[in-house]
Amino acid sequence: MRILLAGLLFWGLALGQAVVKGLTPAEVEGILKQAGLAYEKTDAQEFRLEMAGLTKVWLYLDFCQEGRCGVLTLSAGFTLDEVPDLEAVNAWNRDRRFSRAFLDEEGTVWVESDLDLTGGVSLGAVRAFLDLFAEEILPDFMDHIGFNRTLPTSPFRGKSPLAGAARIWYRG
Repeated sequence: MRILLAGLLFWGLALGQAVVKGLTPAEVEGILKQAGLAYEKTDAQEFRLEMAGLTKVWLYLDFCQEGRCGVLTLSAGFTLDEVPDLEAVNAWNRDRRFSRAFLDEEGTVWVESDLDLTGGVSLGAVRAFLDLFAEEILPDFMDHIGFNRTLPTSPFRGKSPLAGAARIWYRG
């Protein structure tokens, strides 16, 4: 019976018409599978994703209550031969929207983005969040810090009706 209920829940989520105020780790896995993203569940509320030509992009589930998590955070760190100075990091934070950058104590430069689900978002908005990070934030950040990469096409291109709008908002 539980499997049937879980299947019905994923079917409803797969339709993309549901509004959610939180997601379980299993629901996040369903979204990642549906999107065709390579991933590994590394902890109860943590996934390692492959996107934008990178093999270590982190997805954290936060603000979890009763098994449902109200915040998704995407994060990627870069260790470079030359550590970007604080002016470059601050320029990113000043000039960009929907993400933040910081240097950790080891000199790794990170970029992160959050999606707050608690007010209610569609699953299309969750997919657009993943798309925005993969297609806009990561490539622009890698250019900003001088990280060389090759970019595959996002599995979301053309599938998320909100992705274009997200790109417009990001460019500001």
